Amino acid sequence: MRLLCIGDTSTQGDIRPYRGLAEAAVEGALSLTMSGPEGVVETLRRSQYDIAVIQQARPDTRLLRHIRNSRIPTPVIMIVRTSTPQEVAETLSIGADDCVSAAIEPVELLARLRAIVRRTGGHDSLSLHIGRMVVDVDCRQVRIDDRPLPLTPREYDVVELLTLRKTQVLSKEALLDNLYAGQEEPHAKIIDVMVCKIRKKLRDFGIIDPFITQWGIGYRLNEQAFIPLGARMNAHSATPASRETSLPVTRGINVISPTTKMDVL
Repeated sequence: MRLLCIGDTSTQGDIRPYRGLAEAAVEGALSLTMSGPEGVVETLRRSQYDIAVIQQARPDTRLLRHIRNSRIPTPVIMIVRTSTPQEVAETLSIGADDCVSAAIEPVELLARLRAIVRRTGGHDSLSLHIGRMVVDVDCRQVRIDDRPLPLTPREYDVVELLTLRKTQVLSKEALLDNLYAGQEEPHAKIIDVMVCKIRKKLRDFGIIDPFITQWGIGYRLNEQAFIPLGARMNAHSATPASRETSLPVTRGINVISPTTKMDVL
């Protein structure tokens, strides 16, 4: 899960992630990028995140309004130190997907983040079901017909991402950006190599052509390939693909501005 955390710099001039987010990033549950409020819309346009987190002392809806008025579809959750029911209600009505207190326990916050991302991607449980394939997000494991599919951590990230974005085409550049964010990126050819290896592993389970290649664009999950054999006669045509520009998952904390100071609450 790739997350953009927008810190409040109005009082101390620095960016401090809520401790629960920092703990989750260190444990490898999410990729956390820190940012100040300036230029957030362009950041979200340029490199789409799974979810944006706005941290504030009290709910201030100006940034949220700016994001929504700019037609940025990224889910947004607000973490505030204090608030009234009226302020929370206004925040939700403007377009926030959730508004929680900074006193929330890290385990609950992470669960809320995951739930919002799953719902945004059209999934309603921790396990992502695509025909014969089940992607267990908590265990980071893929199963075909209840048998584990042997994948490397990077290969798992590719499968999870393509599953979450099952109707979208993901470019190789977007995959690299998300898989290696904050690290030295290898050549884009590495994505082709990983996809080729995953295809071979799925072929051992009788799944042919699990990914559709959009030449010059990227890859999309082929849902039809995972339909049980007896049900394929009744399967509908795959949903037309839409272009995707980014994606989750490199664990750790990244800071957008090299001059930004970051600390943990």
